[in-house]
Amino acid sequence: MEKEPLIVRHIGQLLTMIGENSSNAFSVLPDAAMVIVGDAVDWVGLDRDIPVHLQGIEVDVDGALVSPGLVDAHTHLLYAQDRAHEVRMRAQGRSYMEILEAGGGILSTVRHTRSASDEELLRATRRRLSRALLSGTTTVEMKSGYDLTVAGELRLLDLINRLKHEGPWRIVPTAMAAHAVPEEFGQDPRGFLDYLIRDYLPKVPAFAEVVDIFCEPGVFSVRDSRRYLQAAQSLGLQVKLHVDELADGGGAALAVELGALSADHCAFTSRTAFEAMAEAKVAAVVLPGTAGYLNHGHMPDARAVLGAGGWLAIGTDGNPGSSPTESLALLMPWAASWLRLTPEEVWTAVTRGGSAALGMPWVGRLDPGAYADFVVWEADHYAFPTYYYGTNLVREVYVGGRRVALNHGEVF
Repeated sequence: MEKEPLIVRHIGQLLTMIGENSSNAFSVLPDAAMVIVGDAVDWVGLDRDIPVHLQGIEVDVDGALVSPGLVDAHTHLLYAQDRAHEVRMRAQGRSYMEILEAGGGILSTVRHTRSASDEELLRATRRRLSRALLSGTTTVEMKSGYDLTVAGELRLLDLINRLKHEGPWRIVPTAMAAHAVPEEFGQDPRGFLDYLIRDYLPKVPAFAEVVDIFCEPGVFSVRDSRRYLQAAQSLGLQVKLHVDELADGGGAALAVELGALSADHCAFTSRTAFEAMAEAKVAAVVLPGTAGYLNHGHMPDARAVLGAGGWLAIGTDGNPGSSPTESLALLMPWAASWLRLTPEEVWTAVTRGGSAALGMPWVGRLDPGAYADFVVWEADHYAFPTYYYGTNLVREVYVGGRRVALNHGEVF
């Protein structure tokens, strides 16, 4: 049986986000209403103009702000165990790379994830996804990368797909076996990539459409990353890259050369590289929570991305070591402050910017034909969630026109 239309009324401000590029994507409609048919938006307009004879289930939001569901374009949410003990190591002055070289960091998470059962991983990740949903994130990219063996990485991709199909969240799987060099390969990153090219990449299309790599000095070089990603592209896979998180290593230029969906982190990426990315339509996914949490004193130059006319996305980088969070909403005020962004620019980055980085134009906006993924906020104007920090301002969350979360903590 076809469900009745959903009529959302008395919206104080409706963020439709219907522009076609990073400079004009932000759009807001005051005193609005929205009609949802099936899982998509059918009509938006002023509340006073709603069709008189329209019948359906009416939801009165009483003047609240309504936005598209947030789009988190960069996460690593499938893993076992936390790394809270690293707080002490960082307090002692040890850097990210020093913790990694001491056997901590990602390699610690790899050991725990390899030994965890499927059900343990699914249970822990469901909790993280539920917290993301309760914070307004309806679309979330999720990378593999915490096993670093062919069989183990395919297992992680299979689990991500199981979570994708159980919903209510929208998940975009990304294959990231090239996340670090595993202990079994010692100091041989090229040998590890040879192993992945031979035994892993040919199996990836059954699980994911996108391949990622940590292209960073001391991990995978530009030359080796190029070879690996070109092998992925030869199989029909799209690519994206972790670049310039710890230093400007030339990864952004490689993203341009390969026509990647996005280059992510970009903490040390140059203005010239951002201009080339904009020209090539490679989105920049910046992760201010990671830069702030690691406290290395270097934020991405988000203003340079926007100045070049490129798509800017803000992601959580949700992971156990350098950004232990699932809440994109709680990062929005910090993004405004640390990256010197206006409220309009922040909203664009967590909606349309994320959809551009994922190649998903039907999310992150609210206009006829878009998915009816939206958030009702405890706010009556759009600047408030970019200003007020430390409190979850989400009242209700809808995915495909169905209410899936309430702010009292229930997810169903």
